[in-house]
Amino acid sequence: MFAKIFLGFVLIPLIDLYILVQIGSKIGTLNAIALCLLTAFVGAALAKSQGVATMQKVQENLNRGLMPAEDILDAVLIFLAGLVLLTPGFMTDIFGLLILFPVTRGYFKRMLRAQFENMKNNPNIHVVHHNSEFTAWTNQDQPKRRIDDHDVIDVEVEDKKDDKPLQ
Repeated sequence: MFAKIFLGFVLIPLIDLYILVQIGSKIGTLNAIALCLLTAFVGAALAKSQGVATMQKVQENLNRGLMPAEDILDAVLIFLAGLVLLTPGFMTDIFGLLILFPVTRGYFKRMLRAQFENMKNNPNIHVVHHNSEFTAWTNQDQPKRRIDDHDVIDVEVEDKKDDKPLQ
């Protein structure tokens, strides 16, 4: 986990800074900064338009009673692309633009789905409380436990009807 945080917050900005300096030495500092700002501006505009369109698709599917799973994945990736585009630098801008383009976004969606499947199949929540265990997202066969009377809660349902109309 530390390695991922190190890569995300230290190494990637340093690489971006190095690329920015190299491009600045070739085309000039102000031109490199202007080009970096231009890619960020274009990416932000593209993220906004695609984000609005995706949220409209989510709303339409919800209104029809359909689960908008694919559209929600698109929305998550568009949000991630917007965050990446906020980081100044050419490498992060290219990565953010790759996420925004629908053609290449499919690759990132497959990666995200595979990550979700991995999280589902390998439980990452394990709680032990008063000698009882709970593991989230486990598909493994658990040994059958004998249910004692003190584990059962009886509930009686009573339907009460008021004469008052609901307001």
